[in-house]
Amino acid sequence: MSHSADQAVVTVAPDLSEQVREQFATLIRLISMVDLQAWMSLDITMAQFKVLLFLWRTRRARVGVIAENLGIHVSNVTGILDRLVEAGFVCREDDAGDRRLVVSRLTPKGEATLALLYEGRAASIHERLTKLPNEQLQALRAGLGALLAEW
Repeated sequence: MSHSADQAVVTVAPDLSEQVREQFATLIRLISMVDLQAWMSLDITMAQFKVLLFLWRTRRARVGVIAENLGIHVSNVTGILDRLVEAGFVCREDDAGDRRLVVSRLTPKGEATLALLYEGRAASIHERLTKLPNEQLQALRAGLGALLAEW
């Protein structure tokens, strides 16, 4: 009888952090499917969407700053902004610090569009959280707090 035949097959479970990572990946996929129609009906290109997200985060920016942060050429950003202005998502205005410069920012329509997309997801998460018992909510809050502290 061979020595290896006497040994039981041992399977090693992934470590805890890998299990949590897999759970987060699943959660992110599920969240991304919420209000999918609202996202799919947004009639803009990926490059335009990236500019919208950048302006949402920064509030306002010059063309060169947008280009540098998104890794695209200034002339491409100008064209993207032209189309976003035409669609009513973005406006251009004088830079308060230097009137020779122009900054772009989201219009109320641009703000509302992005808020609507993300608020639908937040509402879906809230709906599910209200179904959890207090003990689980407290554990989730503690875990998320620890994760956020690492950011």
